[in-house]
This record gives sequence, structure tokens and C-alpha cells, in this order.
Amino acid sequence: MLKNYQQRVVYELETFFSDLDTSREAFESTPALQTIGGYVPLAFGKPEYAQFSDRPKTGHGKLYPRVCIKIPTGGGKTLVAVETIRAHKNILAKEKTGLVVWITHRDQIYRQTLENLKNKRHFYRQMLDQVSGNRTLILEKGQSIRKQDVEENLVVLMLMIQSATRDTNKIFEDSGGYTDFFPTENRYDQHAELLKGIPNLDTVDDNLFERMQIKTSLGNMIRTQEPLIIVDEFHTMFTPKAKETLDGLNPSLIIGLSATPKAGMNIISRVSGRELKEEEMIKLPLRMQGPSRDWQEMLGLVKAKRDGLEKKANEYERNKGSYIRPIALIQVERTGKEQRGQGLVHSEDVREALIELGVAPHEVAVKSSSIDEIKAQKLLSEDSEIRYIITKEALKEGWDCSFAYILGVIPNAQNNNSMTQLVGRILRQPYAYKTGVPELDESHVFFARGQTQEVLQKVKTGLEEEGLGDMATGIEVYDHHGNSLNPPQVVSIRKEFLKKHRDSLFLPVWLVKEGKTYRRFSYDVDIEPRVDWDSFKLKEILKELKQTIGRQRGRQTEVLVDLEGNEEAREVDASYSIKFDELYLTRRLSDTIDNAFTAHSIARDAYSALAGDFDSEVLDRDAGYIARELEKCLVTHKKEQEQGIFEQLIADETLILAVSDDDTVGFEMPAKDVVFNSIKAMYPKSLYEDVDIQSLNSLEREVVRIIEDSPNVLWWSRNKAERGWYAVQGWQKGRIRPDFMIARKNDNDELEFVYVVESKGEQLVGNADTEYKSSVFEKMNTMKGNVEQIKTKTTTVALNDRFEFELVPQGEEEKILRSRL
Repeated sequence: MLKNYQQRVVYELETFFSDLDTSREAFESTPALQTIGGYVPLAFGKPEYAQFSDRPKTGHGKLYPRVCIKIPTGGGKTLVAVETIRAHKNILAKEKTGLVVWITHRDQIYRQTLENLKNKRHFYRQMLDQVSGNRTLILEKGQSIRKQDVEENLVVLMLMIQSATRDTNKIFEDSGGYTDFFPTENRYDQHAELLKGIPNLDTVDDNLFERMQIKTSLGNMIRTQEPLIIVDEFHTMFTPKAKETLDGLNPSLIIGLSATPKAGMNIISRVSGRELKEEEMIKLPLRMQGPSRDWQEMLGLVKAKRDGLEKKANEYERNKGSYIRPIALIQVERTGKEQRGQGLVHSEDVREALIELGVAPHEVAVKSSSIDEIKAQKLLSEDSEIRYIITKEALKEGWDCSFAYILGVIPNAQNNNSMTQLVGRILRQPYAYKTGVPELDESHVFFARGQTQEVLQKVKTGLEEEGLGDMATGIEVYDHHGNSLNPPQVVSIRKEFLKKHRDSLFLPVWLVKEGKTYRRFSYDVDIEPRVDWDSFKLKEILKELKQTIGRQRGRQTEVLVDLEGNEEAREVDASYSIKFDELYLTRRLSDTIDNAFTAHSIARDAYSALAGDFDSEVLDRDAGYIARELEKCLVTHKKEQEQGIFEQLIADETLILAVSDDDTVGFEMPAKDVVFNSIKAMYPKSLYEDVDIQSLNSLEREVVRIIEDSPNVLWWSRNKAERGWYAVQGWQKGRIRPDFMIARKNDNDELEFVYVVESKGEQLVGNADTEYKSSVFEKMNTMKGNVEQIKTKTTTVALNDRFEFELVPQGEEEKILRSRL
């Protein structure tokens, strides 16, 4: 049974495949679309994919989709990958057979996945067999593959990332295991014909007959099949070199899975850490305890905690029949054979200390770059007796075990970067569900040295690197006695504000008026479809652009150094050419223009105008420059259009700024908040009973100090960048989430207005995003006196319609806030 978030991911996958299929059919049946370079630009022209900037080509120049699913550690990436194959075969490929290449990053994950897919009793394999009609083959590099295998079966070829990148020469070596896919050696005409269709196949020069022959290699076999490629840990394969390698395999589609996607990836589905927590997939809360007086004391605390967890696990097994053996990971400073006795804590020091504490020697294992005492172990098996694993950093990649509950950290947190990745090793919940035993549904970090805030930051970074950044505030901190320093607390709005000033809790939102009903304003629905590209002044822009084309050639300085150390500097030509035509320009403009037809129309007109005035050699050399200049003008035009559309909607009284007690369209401050404080924050003017101090940076702390000092402040609240908190939708796509809401009172202690503040660090002042936010706030301020009140509940008090919005730059916070408050 799929979890709720997994069902959502599958639905979004199926929707994406369906959109690709629809676009492909339209492309193939519409001659006018044949110039846009394939069905992918047409599909990516849809509004929901407009932000997709990754537009790769195969090794023989064919555009194909490469997208990513963001899913945190412990979220069931393998299950999602299997569902991807199922959906792809049913919706897009429309066949049960064919080749799928599945690339993994870690040897342990590779072995686990391979074992599960080969096991016909495992539900992963059973899902694949349902797709293929019980004709599934799971193969590895080195095993022979026949053409008949691919034609009659669903073939899943497992590869390690190293095989696809560092060992590319090996997968393109001649082999007798793939001859079925290629012409026989003496049929040079057939080799030439195949090369004509797939020109990036590797060949062997036959000097005797001066003929080309295609290598019968695994890599070439993959290239001929245009497979679906699934890439685990996709962020490790998003470097220029790795992307070039993937392109060279001629995929029909790539689906990447990553907890931490890189900028530029086309993300079609996102899973948050909160969703995993709600589905009981991970051990949270995480409890952090320390510092200890010394590392030996920390080991004693770790042992006591682990022993206690095992007692709970034994009781759980007796009651429920599920086996859990809690494991503690201990991070040390040294593991090398010759590194002991140098004043740093060595793995053997810890092993001996654990044995002195009463731990059996066979329950302790060391995992380092040179020693691997868990290699032969199946840690989830009841046959394994390992309860303590000592490492320096070898577990940060390539190992995962849901029985790991405790991380004990001996190195100082200040310079311990490996700790951030080790945190992820203790998060996965055994069997991917909560036990109902609180002690077995939590994880623990003990530390020997370092400041609590330093360790806390490392833990937060570790959560972020596992794709669980939205859970980074849910961390409890304990002292070395086990006393909680910051238990999570649910706090409410102070009663006096609810009783006397509830009108101040409603904040304005932009609403679209449709007859007698209202709905939330949406960029995708109300702005993007209204952008008028027909008004783009292409002729005027080209007239100015023509004056600069062909005027310069790229020049760089080259320094020559000989063996004697002599240096000589000289200028060299650094120009390069790209084939400048309608197709090239359409591809470039499609990144800015959402509609593929419009992008092609503008590209066609631009190319026609330029081709009549310049030689092709000049245009080819300046292709990149021309495209960049046109893109900049298009972006400017789009931004001008966006704001104009927004303001016209206001002028037409279609778009209104309103406060409402209707839960579906209005906004009221959340009734409760969750804070993690060691002691209660002393902020008497806070809207809530306590404030989460951890969430405040230095600038925000200064803002809070100024607010608290003001005699005119009724209450204030720190906004959160989470669902359920305040957000402003402007005329650009992203939402603005202000930092503070402040209610100002008059001399009679009555509400005067609510002041909404966005604080900006000095390094961000003046950038485009900051200027945009400031413009949106200015527009909201012009609505004074025109903020509508939409009251739907008889129990609601009168609604406040007096607001001021302001962006406060660092360095000016005190002057501005004093003048307003």
C-alpha cells in the first residue's frame, strides 16, 4: 500500500507522462510543428513546466526530457523508481517490453536493489512482473543480452554510477555479449546504415579495408535502444561531464531521484520531510544530548540508552512479532593502523572502552576506508549480533541501516563536517512505520565536545542534506544528565489579544472577484495566460541589435611557460561558432516564452530579418550573443506585462485586496505555534505565549529588540515560511513571505494599523528580488481606504482594514522602525 505522498508522486508522474504523450501525438500529426525540434519543446511550453531550464539532447542531437523527483532519505526511492517504470510503460511507451537502465550511486544500495528485484517474492519484482506479464529480466554489466531478450521482455539493466562515468571506456569495449544488436563483421553496408541513424555509436577503424565497424559493446547496445534511464542520487550525476555521459547513452527519458536536487534540475514532484514524518517513515523527534565531561562518559550514556532501547525492542517483538536490534554509531577521530596514540581518540580506544563497559567483543565492528568489519554482515538479519559500529566518516555514504538509532560524536563539532552526513544514518524508521513505542520511534545524538549551538547547527545541516530541511527545527536538546534543554512546546495566541484585539489577526490577501464569489489570486491562472507577446517590439530591437552584430571577435590572453620558467603572454582568438537558424533560436527563446508556437514565431521572424543582412558565418559566430540579447529583451517585456496585467485587474475591479474571515480565501494568524527553547523567551509583546528563538537570525533579533522597546506596539509575531502562515502573491510567480507582523496601537490602547515588515540583509539590498518585493508592498500601500472586508461568520468581530507594508534594509532598521512605531 502506497503512502499518501507516494500516491501523489505517482499521480504527478502519470500526469507528466500523459502530457508528454499528448504533445508527442500533436507534434507527429501537425506538420507546422516540425520545425520546433521535437515534441519536448511543445510539452515544456505548458505553464506547469515553464520553469524547466534543463533541455538536454541525446548524443545524436535529439531533444529529450530529463526530470527529477525530490524525495528525502527514507522516503522509498526504490518504490518510486519501480512505479516510474510501471507508469512509463503503460502511458508513454505503451509497451510491456524494452530496456530500462537503472543507475545507482552506492554499492550497498546497488546490491540491495539488485537482490530485491531478482527476488520473485519481493513486491518490487512482483510490480515489475505485473507490468511485463511475468516477463522480466534483471541483468548486470558483464552479462550477455540478446536482441530477443529486449524485444520479448522487460529488461532492467543495473549499473553503478562509476560504470556510467569513470569506467565509460569499459562499457564501450568490444564484447561478444551484445553482437545480436549489430550487423555481422563483413556487412559494412549495414554498419554504415546503422551509423547513419545513430551517428554517435563508437566504431573501430579497419585499416586493411578502410571500412568502419561498430563496436559490439554494452554502451553501444544501450545507445541503440533509446532506453528509459533511472538515476538514483541524481545530484551526483548533474555535473557537466556526467550529463554529457548520460546524453551520450541516447535516452528517451531520464527520471532522477534526489534528496537534495541541484539548481537547474527540472523537478516534477517534491516530497517534504514533514510528509515523511506524517507517514511515520522517519525517527523524529531527534534528541540531542551533551556535551559530556569526557568521551568515556558519553560512551556510558550511549550504552545505557542503547541497552534501554533493546529492552523496549524485545518487548515489542514479543508483542508484535517484529524484530529490531538497536545499533549505535560512534564517530571517532582516527581509524588508521599507525594513527593510534597521537592524542586523538582512535577506533581501538573506543572498542576497548566499550568492552570495559561490558559490551561483548563480537557486538562491536569498525568501518573505515581500510577496515570493514560489517562487509559480510546483513545488519537487518537476526543472525547479525552487531550493536556498535565505530567509524570516522566511512558511513557517510554507501551504508544505510534502519536499526541505527544513536549517533555518538567524539570529535569537536566545530570542525567536524562529516557529522552532518552521519546524522542521516540514524533517521530511517525500521520497516517504514512507527512502532507505537515512543522510545523506538525517536533517534538520538550524543556528543562529547563542542558548543550546543554548533552541534545543533551540524544536525540541522545533516537534515537538510537528507532532504529534511523543513524538519530542522524539530530537534530537542539535552544536557549530559539527560535533562531536556528545549522540549517542543505548542504555544497559543495570548488570551488578551484574542479577547480584545482579534480584529488585528486578519491580514489582507489578493482575491479575484467572480460574480458574487471570490477565489485566491493565482499567477498561473490570472497573469501568465494574459502575457501579450504580439506587442513585443521585435523590429525595433533587431534594428538596434544589428548595429552590434559582427563587430567584435572574442579575444583572450594566453600565457606560454617553458621548462626553464620563461613566460610569454599573447592574445589569441577565443571565438566559437554555433549553427544559427530558426531551430537554435526557438530552443533558446523557449526558456523564456512558455508557448512553443509563440517562441517559434518570434524566432522565425528574427532569423529571417537577420539572415537577409548578414552572412551565415557572422551569425554563427554571434549566435550566442544574439540569443542572449533577445532573451533579455523578452524577459523585460514579460516583466512589464506581468505588472501591467496585475494593475489592469485592479483597475477593472476584478482583483481586490481584502480581509476575510472565510477560511477558504482569507487569512487569520494561526491559533498555535511550536517552539523549541531551553528557557522561555522574555518577549512580553509577542503575539504568542513564546517565541522560537532558534528561528531568528542576527538581523531579526535586532528587529525584535527595537519592536519590544517601542511603547506603541500592541503585539508582534515572526512569520514562518511554511504552509498555514502569511504569504503575499504579487505579479511574479513566487510568493512573498514577510518576516514580521506588528500591530501598532494608539494612545487609547486601540489598534491603529498592522505593520507588515520584510527585513533584508545588506548583501541583498538593491537586487532584483528585493526591488520586486518593495514594489509589491508599495502597490499594497496604495490600496489604503480600498481594502474590502468580507465577513461570512456572525461570530467574527469587526475586521481591520488598515495596513502598512515595508521592506526594511539592514543598517536602517532602527531609524525606519522608530519612525513607524
